[in-house]
Amino acid sequence: MSVLKPFVFMAAFAASASVFGQATSSDRDSAQPQSMESNEQESAAQSGAEEASQDENSIEVIDIIKRDTITESALDDRLEGDKEALDNVFAITQHRQNYLLPITYVSNPNTTGNDDLTDENVDNREAKFQVSAKLPLYLEDTGFDGVYFGFTLTSFWQLYNSEASKPFRETNYEPEIFWQETADYSVLGYKFNTFQVGFNHMSNGQSGLKSRSWNRLFASIVFSDNDDIYYLKTWYRIPEDEKEDPLDPTGDDNPDIEDYYGRMEFGYGRKIGAFKMLALLRNNLDFDENRGSIQLDLTYPISDRYEVLLQYFNGYGDSLIDYNRSQERIGIGFQLLFL
Repeated sequence: MSVLKPFVFMAAFAASASVFGQATSSDRDSAQPQSMESNEQESAAQSGAEEASQDENSIEVIDIIKRDTITESALDDRLEGDKEALDNVFAITQHRQNYLLPITYVSNPNTTGNDDLTDENVDNREAKFQVSAKLPLYLEDTGFDGVYFGFTLTSFWQLYNSEASKPFRETNYEPEIFWQETADYSVLGYKFNTFQVGFNHMSNGQSGLKSRSWNRLFASIVFSDNDDIYYLKTWYRIPEDEKEDPLDPTGDDNPDIEDYYGRMEFGYGRKIGAFKMLALLRNNLDFDENRGSIQLDLTYPISDRYEVLLQYFNGYGDSLIDYNRSQERIGIGFQLLFL
């Protein structure tokens, strides 16, 4: 209509001139103000149409990036559970996955971490379990934005190795402190859920030649739509001094760990009916000597609290003692509901 309005006014004016063509000069004088008034109305209409068009363009931009507390996403149940747990001063919440895999098969287990294990007696079958929790150190007045302490323990247990008295082959400890914030923004239909930035320490608690550890500053973000969850994390390793002697208790235990373990990781999760699939990929971002890993988790609920877990891993960094040794592992067990 905004394009046609000028032509409508012109046609009306021409018709008026034809009908009153024989009018007196006084009649023509009285028609002149009406014509001017018509032109002013036409100009106002055009100006209004331009403003409306600008408003429409503004709305399109706002629709791309907008504050969003209404749109549903695949992560809503998990975040709502975290918020409810924070209301209970006696509760702690899950940080990463909590699971027990009573039986796994690993292709190339490293014996360096335990004196009782050798290449001859190490068992390719072992149990693996992970315990991970976080608790708030400081929270803002509303929501659950604030500073958190997180701790993750992952252990590899030679449960079926009676010859070596069933030792723990490796245990990794990962304390971290971080700021977490809920984003509550949507971009192109994807809801940005949480953002974290913090400090991470990872160690196997050993000394001498068995010692593996490093410190990182990291940042991560989680976003999702109704069916899919996406996770992106990167880090900066805090430099350490080079060891003058391999047995020196100070200095860098694993100077090349980023070349194997990686420099960033990407996660993807999806609900497929009652099944849930979670994939985690790490990469060193080196095109000449590219290394990394992939872990695939497939779960199926067996109660409101527990799921059956099938886990597959391939690549570097299955554990810290194995950071520079390529491994393939598959296992089955149970985990606490995570997503």
